[in-house]
Amino acid sequence: MPKNILLVDDDRMSVELVKRKLQEQGYEIRSAGNGAEALELLKSKIPDLIVLDVHMPDMDGYAFIMERNKTPQYTKIPVVMVTAAKETGPLFKRHGVKAYLIKPIQMQELLDTVNKIVGPANA
Repeated sequence: MPKNILLVDDDRMSVELVKRKLQEQGYEIRSAGNGAEALELLKSKIPDLIVLDVHMPDMDGYAFIMERNKTPQYTKIPVVMVTAAKETGPLFKRHGVKAYLIKPIQMQELLDTVNKIVGPANA
C-alpha cells in the first residue's frame, strides 16, 4: 500500500508540481488549500506525512500546528514545513516539526526529505 502524503498550500500551481513529482515516486497525494481544510481531511484519513506551507489564508501553518497538537493521534503525523523564512527552523522543531524546507522548493531536496522521514512510497 503506497504511503499517503497530505500537501497543504494555497498556491495551486505549487501543489500540482509537488503532487506530480511525488506521485511519480509512487506516493498517494491529497491536498488542502489551508490549515482548516487540512484538519477536515485528517478526520477521514490519517496521512503518513504532511507537507505544510507556512503562509496561507484562513488558517496558516502555525495555527494548523497548534490545532494539530491538541489531538494526540495527529501529533504522531510527521510534518515538513515549507517557508520562505530561513530563521524559523528552531520554532518549528519545538512544535514537533520533523523538517523544514526553504522556498522555492528544490524537488530533489523534497524527495530526499520525504524518503528520510517516511521511506519509499511502497515500503
